[in-house]
Amino acid sequence: MGKIYTRKFMLVIGALLLCIVMALLIRLLFSSRTIRMTLNPIEVEVGEPVHYSDSTRNAKKWLWEFGNGDKSNKQSGEYIFMEPGRYQIRLRIDDALEESKIVTVRRKKNDYGSEQLVKIEAPSTAMQGEIVTFRGYGASKEWRWQFGESGIVDSREQNPLYSYSEPGKYEVQLMTENTQYPVRHTIEVIPQYTENDSTDILVVIGNDIREHLQAIVDGKPFNTHYNYILKKYLCGNPDVAVTINNNKKNDFYSYCQGLKIIARKKTLIDDVFVDMGDDLNNECVMQLMVTQHERFSEQKR
Repeated sequence: MGKIYTRKFMLVIGALLLCIVMALLIRLLFSSRTIRMTLNPIEVEVGEPVHYSDSTRNAKKWLWEFGNGDKSNKQSGEYIFMEPGRYQIRLRIDDALEESKIVTVRRKKNDYGSEQLVKIEAPSTAMQGEIVTFRGYGASKEWRWQFGESGIVDSREQNPLYSYSEPGKYEVQLMTENTQYPVRHTIEVIPQYTENDSTDILVVIGNDIREHLQAIVDGKPFNTHYNYILKKYLCGNPDVAVTINNNKKNDFYSYCQGLKIIARKKTLIDDVFVDMGDDLNNECVMQLMVTQHERFSEQKR
């Protein structure tokens, strides 16, 4: 009799242990999963590979989006960006879980040799009120720009933006710690278009871009409207400069993300002005100037 009771007791204990193990397994299988995506490195130069991989538990399907239209369905691999900029890499697992990270892609350090003389790259003509990009090239850490209109140092950035308020011919001067005398560049500022030039192609482009930016603000599909502007007008360059209300500046990608997350449904895009550069055959918008305001500011009036 004692052996029978002992056997029954062992069977009961075994059944309880089995139930506990099954409960733990069920809980493990049905508990929420966390995406385990890895990007390395997250700061690279153009042409350097970014290694991507995922170790999410029980994942069966992957979709990597690299922020420039390219995609991959592999669990792991490497990707090379060919243009500088900031890219949002998004991973979607089993059509359910999603996570994003930012990768910064810089120009190659040897793009402009250390022995190269300091030089200015800028258009020879510009429109009155147009946002003009000035680029400084060469081995220097300090940049002092005078654009010829104010008579003082206007900027200490390497690649500043400037808008001339009056037409005329101006001499731009750039000084660095490696130059004995200023590097000079002449730019002619042409009077702006009159109001009768409303059919100008730049106005048409600006209005089209404004509509798609407003769509992003209004919560419509981000990728659809962002990629439309990026591919149709910016030649795929997410690093195009955007000047907001003639004051703040962002790259195009960061500006659109701000519209989506921060300015969503409370901002009105008033006008968008475009700059195609000084090449008459150029088909790419080189920079944008946006005016906008907050909707709630009207309600307070």
